Amino acid sequence: MRIVLMLLLVCLPTTAFCRTVGGIEMPDTRTLQEQTLTLNGAGIRSKYFMEVYVAGLYLPEPSQDADAIVTADALQSMRLHIISSHITRSRLIDTIEEGIQQSSGKEFPRYKPMLNELWDALTFEVKVGDIFEFTYVPGKGTHFYRNGELLRVLPEFDFKKVLFGIWLGRNPVQDSLKRKLVP
Repeated sequence: MRIVLMLLLVCLPTTAFCRTVGGIEMPDTRTLQEQTLTLNGAGIRSKYFMEVYVAGLYLPEPSQDADAIVTADALQSMRLHIISSHITRSRLIDTIEEGIQQSSGKEFPRYKPMLNELWDALTFEVKVGDIFEFTYVPGKGTHFYRNGELLRVLPEFDFKKVLFGIWLGRNPVQDSLKRKLVP
């Protein structure tokens, strides 16, 4: 009963409605940078037959065009709720780096210094329940948060494109997750 009440309290301040995905409550709307973003889609990332995180994509307007989302110079946010104890700091780093490499292709060396800057901010162990958020703010860059704490801001717009390309690009990390994020 206490858990249900806590979940309601978490969702009510931002919206009257939530979507449950993999046991995680995802608010239908969120306010970021004084702008309301809508949950475009949400799904579970699986790797090696394990469910590792729940991802939710928030956009200013709903969209089914993954390419347009990736290339848009607009406020966007991707939230990852860690649901597996198998996700460690090193596995998170490896997973994001592999995703950036897959998303950027032969341009990957260009993004390596930016990734190193991000890795320098990951000085903690990842645990179940952690929420990582990648929020792109036009003109300012991609803000990386863990549990609401800002870790880094990477200003390159091109970095935002390859980062969101991990999940929404032409060669995403998981096709079924992409279909859930962009239904």
